[in-house]
Amino acid sequence: MRALALLLIALVFAAPAKSEEHVEERAQGRVMLGAHEQHDWRGVGRLNFGDGFCTGALVLPDVVVTAAHCLIVKRTGAKRLPERTHFVAGYRLRRHQGHRIASGFSIHPEYLIADPGALAATASDLALVKLREPLDKIEPFPLTHGLGAGDEVTILSYGRDRPEIPSIQSPCGVIARVQAIAVLDCDITYGVSGSPVFRMVDGEWRIVAVVTSMGQFMGEQRSFAVVLDSAIGGVLAIP
Repeated sequence: MRALALLLIALVFAAPAKSEEHVEERAQGRVMLGAHEQHDWRGVGRLNFGDGFCTGALVLPDVVVTAAHCLIVKRTGAKRLPERTHFVAGYRLRRHQGHRIASGFSIHPEYLIADPGALAATASDLALVKLREPLDKIEPFPLTHGLGAGDEVTILSYGRDRPEIPSIQSPCGVIARVQAIAVLDCDITYGVSGSPVFRMVDGEWRIVAVVTSMGQFMGEQRSFAVVLDSAIGGVLAIP
């Protein structure tokens, strides 16, 4: 895990990654990606568990970032089994750009002891999924730091209402930053948990946060994301 930590820290400032040269200005709300648009986003995929799915994204050829609660069985509170966790990159209409089975999880330790629904749980709702073999033909996304009120972001996701084709919302905005949590005006639904939140940095898309949940903030329905620069250290500290 120390080697992984060094690699991910390096990726925060790395340059090489597929970039989206142009993103069409879209109306508010999630819009399904066209087949030709999805190529540059193929590092985003579905984490399939047999009884449901979440969204995840490659940050190394053999590491996927997602929300911690995705890896916990809600009914029992037990961790999911890695051998029953499948990452399908670039998934679209029962086709994909790569498929790997997980070999292990790194779940933020504070999430495992926090009361469900508490601020501490949302602020630590982050995990990494280690794959048995790398997806060498798919470019992982670099990470970036810094996210505050007024920033514009892009979310790519698989929702329960659109499980076969990824949706994009670009742009949506950061309403507030509360510790490690970014409050967003982005449109999310069930299944969107674990979705990468992107910012454009130096002409390329980089992951800055991960969608965790939705709820009320100051009387409005909002979505919440855990910001990587505040939370990923806890995940990487796991031996």
